[in-house]
Amino acid sequence: MSYFKKVSQATVQLLLVVCLLSLSRVNAQQVINAHYNMGRSGSITYATAPDVLKDQSGKGNDLKKKGQAVFFADAPADKKLNGEGAISFKDQGSYSTEKKLIQGKVPFVLEGWFQANSRQHGQKSDDNKGVAMAYGDDKSGYVLLQKADQWMLWIDGKEVSLTIAKVNPGEWIHIALVDDGKFLSVYVNARKVIDGLASAKTIASNLSIGALGKQHYFDGLVYELRLSTLNQLKFDGAKHLLFNGKNLAKKQREATETQRALVAALEKNNTIIKVKNFPLSNLNSADWLVDPVSTPVQLLMKKSEDELSAKLLLSNGLMSREFYIAENLACVGFKNESNDAQFLRAIKPEARVMLDSTWYDIGGLSGQPEKSYLMESWYPNLIAEPSAFRFAGIEVAPPVARYPWQQKYNAVHADWPPKGLHVLMHYQAPRNKNNWKDKVQITIHYEMYEGMPVIAKWLTINNNSDSSFVVRETETEVLAINQDQVKRIHMESDYSFALANADREGGALMHYKEAPPAYQTGESTTAWRIDDDYHTWASHNQAEDKFLGFPHHNLLVSRVPMGPAETLKSKSQFTSFTSFELLQDNDDRERQSLAHRRFYRKLAPQVTESLITAGITSHDQPKLKGFIDQMGELGFERLDIMAWPGIAHDQLDTAYVALWKDIADYAKAKGIVMGGYELQVASRGRGAQYDCIDPVTQKPGSLFGQSVCIASDWQDDYYTKMWEFFDKTGLMTYNMDGPYHGDVCAATNHKYHHNLYDSQWQQWKQQVRVLHELQGRNMYVPIPDWYFLNGQSSTGMGYREASANLTPQQQLLLGRQYIYDGTWHKTPTMGWMSLQLVGFYTNDPRVGLEPLVENINRYELALFQHLASGCQFTLRGNRLYDTPETKAMVSKWLGWFKKYRAILTSDIIHISRPTGRDLDAMLHVNSGLEEKGMLVVFNPTDQTISKQMKLPLYYTGIKGQAKITDQNGQVSDLALNEKQETLINVSIPAGGFSWFTIKP
Repeated sequence: MSYFKKVSQATVQLLLVVCLLSLSRVNAQQVINAHYNMGRSGSITYATAPDVLKDQSGKGNDLKKKGQAVFFADAPADKKLNGEGAISFKDQGSYSTEKKLIQGKVPFVLEGWFQANSRQHGQKSDDNKGVAMAYGDDKSGYVLLQKADQWMLWIDGKEVSLTIAKVNPGEWIHIALVDDGKFLSVYVNARKVIDGLASAKTIASNLSIGALGKQHYFDGLVYELRLSTLNQLKFDGAKHLLFNGKNLAKKQREATETQRALVAALEKNNTIIKVKNFPLSNLNSADWLVDPVSTPVQLLMKKSEDELSAKLLLSNGLMSREFYIAENLACVGFKNESNDAQFLRAIKPEARVMLDSTWYDIGGLSGQPEKSYLMESWYPNLIAEPSAFRFAGIEVAPPVARYPWQQKYNAVHADWPPKGLHVLMHYQAPRNKNNWKDKVQITIHYEMYEGMPVIAKWLTINNNSDSSFVVRETETEVLAINQDQVKRIHMESDYSFALANADREGGALMHYKEAPPAYQTGESTTAWRIDDDYHTWASHNQAEDKFLGFPHHNLLVSRVPMGPAETLKSKSQFTSFTSFELLQDNDDRERQSLAHRRFYRKLAPQVTESLITAGITSHDQPKLKGFIDQMGELGFERLDIMAWPGIAHDQLDTAYVALWKDIADYAKAKGIVMGGYELQVASRGRGAQYDCIDPVTQKPGSLFGQSVCIASDWQDDYYTKMWEFFDKTGLMTYNMDGPYHGDVCAATNHKYHHNLYDSQWQQWKQQVRVLHELQGRNMYVPIPDWYFLNGQSSTGMGYREASANLTPQQQLLLGRQYIYDGTWHKTPTMGWMSLQLVGFYTNDPRVGLEPLVENINRYELALFQHLASGCQFTLRGNRLYDTPETKAMVSKWLGWFKKYRAILTSDIIHISRPTGRDLDAMLHVNSGLEEKGMLVVFNPTDQTISKQMKLPLYYTGIKGQAKITDQNGQVSDLALNEKQETLINVSIPAGGFSWFTIKP
């Protein structure tokens, strides 16, 4: 028994020792008393920070906000790579609590991540103190603050004489205060920098971030703050701090090596030209609007000495776009090289996309301290947004033909695709999107063209992930423009049609009862906005804004008015619309509009196609062939079966197809192409199952009467039949009235769109596919809309349907006004005009010119003015001549037009608009022709007018002296002034006209 007693006592003693050791181990641990992480919310930059900063320790020591602290997408390197951010303290923002966080005087660690702000105000002055964190107050406890360019410490209200560290604005620093109960040590990035300071005697009930009470506001970022106690533990920086030096160094090395490898890969790319310095602007270069400029497009690269960053310059000698590559890629320059004008004032993302419900930046860099101008010295301090798609590499290739086109129908020769460079910049998904890693890639495409200051831009998204997402919105361009250049950049896109371009302030055709939705008045894809990040622009008196042109609207964004809202399925690609940016070099209206017209000639070369057309409203076979006989005798080139009845292109009845094949073959034998009118989409319903559903009533209905939804399976039936009709008949023109114009559709059961929000986008895409197919078939495409950048050939020069009922005399001068006004932004051949020999909506004998021989003078004047404009001209009637006299007159002027077609279809310089009171005149110019100019003058009055006219010949390319030849062959020498202007004497009889050719 005594044995067992001894054993039991020993066992009890042993168990007691074990329990005591266990209790000791339980107590000897780091206890988190308060922990605040500001960066895991994933919020966007400059979003308002929360009112309450939650304590993640679970002890309920939450901090309450004062002032206007906001989120900012920056964090210490290893955190930033996970897509985290921080809270930005400025404008008197702070967080605090008055709770007692630790009871008694026990060892503790107070630590945090801080960054003094380099973005807004730079370093603080010597007398300006900013409190990053305070444990206690200005009398008892600890206060960490920025004082000028030093991190300093107060203990019990007294400043410690030793500096903790030098402030490096824009760089993260980890600072820890370690109190063992008697002495305080300070650690910077886990390295002890101060030791042996006497601990605070007491600590007041306060923990605050960003300020001390209502003073000493901090200007900078705080990522994380933690207060912990060490119970019976000896402090170990490797174990007890939030700073993981080894891991951080590893991540920084990885990021640095990635950056270095990217720059090295660019350097090995043989399509990029490596230079030590970028070339200076060529201020003495040729004027591209007068003489062709053949400087090749080049992509140049200049790397930094440390090989961690590089600059790229995409240039054609007339314009340049400069990029800076470091943590990400950003556009840092956009310049007109001919006058050295810089268009860019601030860095923005290269593009933005909303995928599902989240916006993502594509490229871009943050940290520019001022948004009114950009200095190269700021580049090293720029940082990447963690949530942005990251630049990953470049491909360089020739430009891509956006649709098939071959030179035809008297078009001017053009390189197609145009010469230049196609630069593809690839971006990887943000690092915090692990499910998209190496699977979702965005590519931004740039095309710069030889010989003109134009760049095109679009984006593609490749979804190789296992799930789909919605491309809800896209911004293919975001540019912060200098105020003085706002009027000198023209942007438009190929997402262009009636309602996308409609503006409530315009719209002679449209009338709105109330403010219309964006899908009815898209105001084009180009939007000028106020830049919310630009806070230092001069605010003018409101009374000045209107006549100053709202200079603060200087953020240029290119987006579709609604959508695209396209579902991108797994293993699929999304392609955006294309934006085109034209840089102008001054504010002269003629020069700016001429540049716009040259833009179309190069990037939509089918607009230079020219066909002399005759139109008739008949299905009678003998009558049609007689009309074609007259066309062949006179030299007409295109037959149009006009409304009404036009042609039904989905009618495949054997007899109907046979009729039009016979007529097309008969016309082709005489060198004439043909087609016929049809009201296809706008204002034409095709059945309840196909028609657009009004989003307000949820019933069939649309803005243009009732329109068919071409994103329904109507397209499968109609267009299949249309292509078959073209194949069987041989028709070579697509004379469609009402192509897709923009009506939305709220149906959810249509085959090719899901709902209202993608209906406009999907219908546009279908119309574009049709136009591309037409160009692939070498057809001529006149339609009344604005699809020129997708293959359309012409549209109305000016349109007012009621003018068709005016008398020929009224239509003469009105027609010249249409031409004068319409050719500011259109080439002559982009606009069609009609001369009606018979009435269109009426049989009133006053409307029309029949009998032709009795009205031969008016017939000749009208014929001449249309041909002399170079417009896309249609002569409409039942016959083209009625006597040998009228036949000779028509034949004469058609022959004249063909002789001078090259100069007549060249661009117009606007001399004097028709008013009915004086001479009106137009000047065709083309420096590349033998006849470098042709002046056409009309006298609408009932008296002879003799006067002296100023003639601007600059755009003919002629300098010093010119020869002018009148219609009778009389030649005169003209001396030109330094602006290449001259004065000429003209005398035009009452109701008459004259024309003059101009050569060097």
